[in-house]
Amino acid sequence: MKRLNWLHVLAPLAVSGSCATAFAAPTPPAKPNIIIVLADDLGYGDVGCYNSESKIKTPFLDRMAAEGMRFTDAHTCSAVCTPSRYGLITGRYSWRSELKGGVLSGYSPALIKPTRETIASMLKKNGYRTACIGKWHLGMDLATKDGQPLDQKNVNPSNIDWNGAIRNGPNDLGFDYYFGCAASWDMPPYVWIENDKFTTTQLTNVVHGEFGRPGVKAVGMAATHALPTLTQKAVSYIEASAKEKSGQPFFLYFPLTAPHTPVAPNAAFKGRSRAGDYGDFVTEADDTIGQLFAA
Repeated sequence: MKRLNWLHVLAPLAVSGSCATAFAAPTPPAKPNIIIVLADDLGYGDVGCYNSESKIKTPFLDRMAAEGMRFTDAHTCSAVCTPSRYGLITGRYSWRSELKGGVLSGYSPALIKPTRETIASMLKKNGYRTACIGKWHLGMDLATKDGQPLDQKNVNPSNIDWNGAIRNGPNDLGFDYYFGCAASWDMPPYVWIENDKFTTTQLTNVVHGEFGRPGVKAVGMAATHALPTLTQKAVSYIEASAKEKSGQPFFLYFPLTAPHTPVAPNAAFKGRSRAGDYGDFVTEADDTIGQLFAA
C-alpha cells in the first residue's frame, strides 16, 4: 500500500483504544488485484534499477522499482525454468517434487498433482478470479490417440490427439483461465494452448532455425509471435476484469517467454539497445511491462 494509505488505516487504530464509543472501527481495505510477472532468464544487471551502466534501457521496470520495493539479496535451490515455477506456484522447495534436477520438456506429464494447493487455488478460495497467461513449463497430460501416456524417451507427436482435452494443466490447479505454451519457446510443440485445448490442429514441422529445437509448430507460427501475443492476452484480461460489475479482484500470473531463447525481438525493437539482439529483446519485454501499466 502507498504510505498515505497506511496512515489512513493506522490513525483510527491509534485512537480506538481510548475513544471506542466515538470512532467506528476502520473499514478493511479492499482486496487488491495481483499481477505476478516472471521474466525468463533475465539478467540481474540487465535492468537499469540494478545496474546504472546497463546497455539496455528499461524505463518501465525501473518505474516499478521506484514506485515499489527492490530486493538485492536472492537465493535459489535450482536456477532453471521448471523448479523456479514449481516453487512459485506451490510454495514448496523444488526438490520435494518428483523432478530432482533439470527441467521438463513440452511433452512432459504434469509435475503438480491436482490435489496440491497452489497460489491460484488459495487465492480462488479467498474470492479471486485467477488466470495464467504465458509459459507454463510444469508439465500437463496431453491426450493421445491410443489412450496411453506419451513415451517420454521417444515422443511420437503423431500419437497426440491435438483435438483432445489436456488434463492436469493450469485449469486443474486453480486457474480459471489459461493461455500460453507448454514449455520454453525453444521447446516443441510450438502451438498455443487455451484452457485445456490446443488452439489449432493445422500443424507443420520445424527442422531447424528460429525456434532452436526441431519439432511440431502451428502453421504460420514464428518465434517473434510469442511476446506480442501474450502481452495482448494479458492486457485484454486486465481490461475485461475492469468491466466486471461484481467487483471481484483478479490474480494474473504472467510468466513471459522472454528474454529466454529464441532471442527474437520484433522489428520495432531492433537497435533499441546497445547490447545486440538480446538487449533489444529485453527492451521489448520492458515494453510489455509498460503496456500492463497502461492497462
